[in-house]
Amino acid sequence: MKEQKKKKIIIIGAGISGLSSGIYAQKSGFISEIFERNMTPGGLCTSWVRKGYKLDGCVHWLTGTSHQSDLYNLWRSIDAFDDNSLIMEDNFVTIEVDGVKVTLWHDLDKLEKELIEISPEDTKLIKKFIKDTKRIVNVPLPYVNSMSDMSIYRVLKTGIMMVPYLPLIIKCLTTSVIKFSNKFKSPILRKVFATIMPGNKSNLYQALYAFGTCASDSGGVPYGGSLAMANRIANNYEHLGGFIHYGKSVKEIIIKKNKAVGIRLTNGEEHYADYVISSTDLHHSINTLLNNQYYFRHFSHRFKNEKNYPSPSCVLVHYSVDLNKFNDLNITNTFEFETTPFIVGNSAVSSIRMRCYKYDKTFINNGRVTMNVLIHQDDDDFPFWNELNKNKPSYNQFKKEIGLIIKQKIEERFPSLFNDLELLDVVTPMTFVRYTNAYHGAYMCWGLTNNNSMLIHNGKVPGVKNLFISGQWLQMPGGLPIAMMSGKFAIDHIIKKEYQFPIINLFRTIKNNN
Repeated sequence: MKEQKKKKIIIIGAGISGLSSGIYAQKSGFISEIFERNMTPGGLCTSWVRKGYKLDGCVHWLTGTSHQSDLYNLWRSIDAFDDNSLIMEDNFVTIEVDGVKVTLWHDLDKLEKELIEISPEDTKLIKKFIKDTKRIVNVPLPYVNSMSDMSIYRVLKTGIMMVPYLPLIIKCLTTSVIKFSNKFKSPILRKVFATIMPGNKSNLYQALYAFGTCASDSGGVPYGGSLAMANRIANNYEHLGGFIHYGKSVKEIIIKKNKAVGIRLTNGEEHYADYVISSTDLHHSINTLLNNQYYFRHFSHRFKNEKNYPSPSCVLVHYSVDLNKFNDLNITNTFEFETTPFIVGNSAVSSIRMRCYKYDKTFINNGRVTMNVLIHQDDDDFPFWNELNKNKPSYNQFKKEIGLIIKQKIEERFPSLFNDLELLDVVTPMTFVRYTNAYHGAYMCWGLTNNNSMLIHNGKVPGVKNLFISGQWLQMPGGLPIAMMSGKFAIDHIIKKEYQFPIINLFRTIKNNN
């Protein structure tokens, strides 16, 4: 009997989503190739070196590092980490308000005790916050299989499992962090909970889930930083027989008779395959690679409604600091303090959150360690950066000025660091645009607010066969887990199309998940 020819899949982008698709494609018996515009894998999940220091632009915590998490086996299946390469911190952040330091410990019993000591009159609300934090991370989500590929039985089962959590989910989705923080009688706790997440538009669900993930030991940090994790995943893909074309920018997806048949590169090269998966930025996929020829109802109104669907970006300023001097400060690795307001983009900034990477020796060089400060930005700030970027000397000068302003603010708070901080690099929303075509420089997709609705998209392109999209934009609020899962789901769709018989699908799925 003649052996059936293997089907070929072209994947655009070697970010976490594209690498995930590639790995599951190889495990499922397909031939796959990834085309990546940059010379390294990972997309936004990256690190780089300045003046001999490693700088990180992504992972502060990775959701799904606990053995009890449904995500754990998926991360392990693509070789994102092993148990010996995870670093577990004991706190989320320390926020200093009016001279009082409040640490959000991962030990929730310890946290509850300290919060009550600060504000006994808020005991009832504090206990409710701790209880909700413990519960929110147990909400059953479609991690292993896409909702669109679930049987009616599986959908009903998932729905029934979610019923006990619905009141909590609805309350959290419809309550802003600001509204929740204002319930505290203590002015200190009001300020603490108002700044638990960057920006002032996020809702309580996003804050509780982020903090709860870390507090449940499911938010470890991969040793070596973001690029090291991306390299491990890329090496796994290549070990399975996949090939990554670095330095190859895709101009458009080739569609013939409403069917995706390949890609055309910016250098004119054409490459053909049976399937195409676009794992690059969603807005770039729709408006550039598909020439804005196809209407995505769920995405279109979100991109147009920036007020209710803000896409978060940031200014990320990196320094080196003497390790011994930082240790002498006797503060946690992530520390936020109030400061006199200053303007970044179109936003007033009244606090600075520092993150020191001393927990990972790969970020230490000759007794000095990398430290960064993240300043939240969003769609309201992007016009400022987009216009400034048109004049490169002015743009570069402004970046340096921001770095020096923040340096001065840190020195004012910690005089022992005077003349010690060395400015290494300043990342702006335009950096994200340049590096990954990120829409408005967003490092995650639309944030969850109390004025918007959740999105879970199946990644299918209306009116086009054999084309799928993947990436963090398919499910709010995005992030690495969504990127990884959507990459897997794209291959699940192809398997379903190629192998219509249930028993074959079953064996393919089992192989895919191992």
